[in-house]
Amino acid sequence: MKKHYLAVDLGASSGRTIVGTFEDGKLSLKEMNRFWNGPTEIRGTLYWDFVHLFRCIQEGITLAKKEYGDGLVSMGIDTWGVDFGLFDADGKLLRNPVHYRDSRTEGMFEKVFERVPKTEVFAQTGLQFMELNTLYQLMSRTLDDSFQYKAASKMLFVPDLLNYWLTGNMRAERTFASTSQFYNPVKQDWAYDLLEKLGIRTDLFAELVDPGTVIGDADGLPVVAVGSHDTASAFAAVPIVAGEQCAFLSSGTWSLLGTELPEPIINADVLAANFTNEVGVCNTIRFLKNLSGLWMIQELRRNWNEQDFDYSWHAMEHMALEAKPFEFFIDPSDTVFLVPGDMAARIQEYCIRTGQSRPETHAQILRAAYEGLALLYASVYETLETLTGRTLDTLRIVGGGCKDTLLDQLAANATGRKVVIGPVEATATGNLIMQMLAMGDIKSLEEGREIIRNSFADETREFLPEDSEAWSTALNQWRDICRADKDELTTTIGE
Repeated sequence: MKKHYLAVDLGASSGRTIVGTFEDGKLSLKEMNRFWNGPTEIRGTLYWDFVHLFRCIQEGITLAKKEYGDGLVSMGIDTWGVDFGLFDADGKLLRNPVHYRDSRTEGMFEKVFERVPKTEVFAQTGLQFMELNTLYQLMSRTLDDSFQYKAASKMLFVPDLLNYWLTGNMRAERTFASTSQFYNPVKQDWAYDLLEKLGIRTDLFAELVDPGTVIGDADGLPVVAVGSHDTASAFAAVPIVAGEQCAFLSSGTWSLLGTELPEPIINADVLAANFTNEVGVCNTIRFLKNLSGLWMIQELRRNWNEQDFDYSWHAMEHMALEAKPFEFFIDPSDTVFLVPGDMAARIQEYCIRTGQSRPETHAQILRAAYEGLALLYASVYETLETLTGRTLDTLRIVGGGCKDTLLDQLAANATGRKVVIGPVEATATGNLIMQMLAMGDIKSLEEGREIIRNSFADETREFLPEDSEAWSTALNQWRDICRADKDELTTTIGE
């Protein structure tokens, strides 16, 4: 018997609704609609357009119901992390949520660490320090005495907000809550003590629920709280087999590189390496580091296409391949590369700042960006093995970014590990698997991963390391240049 499930998958630049059909032990996907998502700047503030997103989701639901009727079993939503909306006592959204790249969190590290030491924040949350995290967004609202913040009765993270609009029920799904930096993964509850010390309101939060919980219905269609943070869904879709020792890389606008653990690792070494312990599905921990991903390449393409170069993705990969290797070294995790703007100029300025020559051609700039990403992966991969005490033989890359075969090969070269890619639609697939689990159609995550292996075998491709000695030398050069730059620029804040 065929069964159909609807996944709503919202990324930081686009959204789509996808129906997964389960039949004869295999899952197939069909896109219902796809739509734009992104920030709109209004008088210096970057906003998301949630009315637009909700309308598009409703259109996707309508299309799915029209095609599949009573065969549609359930739906679930996964999204990007950290952002939220504030609601008044009548359950009305006070304003469109603000984008995580908005400047309101600038300087919030210092403000937080003045009240609570950095070591204590980490001890309570186990989370990587990024100024875009919800903790620093809320700190900025506390300090600027925002009307919306004072008037709010409830705070809902992005997927919880959309689930509330669909069902009327306010819940906080745990995998997403764990990205806020005020969730305690050991106590499995909000870090109330930390918030009280910071002077941040503790009365705003909804009841926590686990991924795989049915939280209500949208016009009769059950709505499941899946792994609603998109990386939680992506990690759920990594088709590992029992006993496999591998690293996971969810590749897209961001790169999330880590592995799956049974419990968090919270110690001084993890803090120093700025790794994170985020909650995964089925009582797992996503132990990872959040890295800049294809964002740089996306921005380069956007900038150049605005200048009428009209490059395709394939053309950009080819250009990078034609350029001389290891001529320029950049660190994609540097903050100058994390915000919108003239990415080519920033790459040139970084090279000059670090005592290198200046890349002039588009091919040279692209090569620097691609190699920078691969070398960043290699450095973090080594740290991941050290922190976990594991030898990770394979790097499994999932998500839309794994279609970039140049980056896949460079990742294999830089890490010295076999790279296995697929599935491409990892977030949607993980979303669907958790719906199947919630509705009782499968019995375990392992069964879901076996279904994924069987369903998307044609997407699987392996990349073996090449030029290992040259890449090892390049990694040492990259570290020397990037570390020297960080040592020169970093100001110690709050111990």
